[in-house]
Amino acid sequence: MGIAQKLWAGMWYTRAQCLQNERELLDNLLRDTGFGWVGRDTPVRAVRSAGTDPADVVRSVSVNESHTGRVDLVCVHGFGQSGAGCFYASLVGWASLGRVHLVDWRGAGMSGRPSGAFAPSNETEAIEYLVDGLDAWRRERLGENARMCLLGHSMGAIVASHYAERHPEHVKHLILAGPAAVRATDPRRVEAFLQSVGPARRSLYRFAAAQWERGVTPQSYLRLLPFDLPMRFVRGYVRSRWRAEATLDAATFKALYEYNTGVNVMPGVSEKVLSMILKPIGQARTPIADVLGRLPEHVPITFVYGEHDWMTPSSGAWVTKNMRDAGRTNVECHVLPDAGHYPFIDQPEMVHEIVKKAWQECDRR
Repeated sequence: MGIAQKLWAGMWYTRAQCLQNERELLDNLLRDTGFGWVGRDTPVRAVRSAGTDPADVVRSVSVNESHTGRVDLVCVHGFGQSGAGCFYASLVGWASLGRVHLVDWRGAGMSGRPSGAFAPSNETEAIEYLVDGLDAWRRERLGENARMCLLGHSMGAIVASHYAERHPEHVKHLILAGPAAVRATDPRRVEAFLQSVGPARRSLYRFAAAQWERGVTPQSYLRLLPFDLPMRFVRGYVRSRWRAEATLDAATFKALYEYNTGVNVMPGVSEKVLSMILKPIGQARTPIADVLGRLPEHVPITFVYGEHDWMTPSSGAWVTKNMRDAGRTNVECHVLPDAGHYPFIDQPEMVHEIVKKAWQECDRR
């Protein structure tokens, strides 16, 4: 390893290294469970935004594929995450119910990193890019008769909602965990917040908002950190935010933070959608409440929040009430105690029961 690699180790992660991290993580997570897993790269083709770059592949991890149920659980992670790294705490429980597919965003997670300029330049194109990636995977891996219980987390819930609107024939239940961009943010609330804080925090917010609008992402800064600081930062996050060190054995904890480090420091491609789809900082450009309102009534919707989720559980409760008041009965909103933005990590047993109910109901329909 040369001097540059030693100084800025985070800039030298290769996808081959990260795939090895994926193997170690999943082998550890599924050890002694009886469940096997298969990782696949699916070329993005037969969709409108398909290109010719062979690196444009969608990565997925499938667990318990031999199960005979009619409906597959398909999980889409949020920004800066990946399927195996995000849903690790619930994976074994979900696999006990049927076939589980963790599908990474096109151009992020463990998916390929196409070279050249990022094609999308606005919100509509960014959403189409991500939805097309998911649909290319669905066509290749589940076929035209696919029946999915589709779960999206955070920004992945935006992708899942738009996917359900465009392909409702394949979605038998839509589960939105800590969804982003449910409602528009009143600009007066932002201004009131800025007036309530001191000059230093106000300046910090405005600097962060300006960087956001320029398309600068947290990963951009992470890649610039020298030595092993990117890994130390990620290790600290999964230890404190996910409490992973307290719930995993040492080998699995190490595999988790090494895997998540690689996911975030590989070259950025579709992370550029952050500023196209969301305003600073995490506010909706186009609220998905309108998208959900256009879904056919045969697609049930379940919101799942932690009570401390910064994505405001009241937004999901508001959508649920409005839909129920309009006569639609298959919409639910769950707010779980002692949980935050990752309810499937903070309260995996509670989320398991919610997913089990939704999944089994759509398997019977």
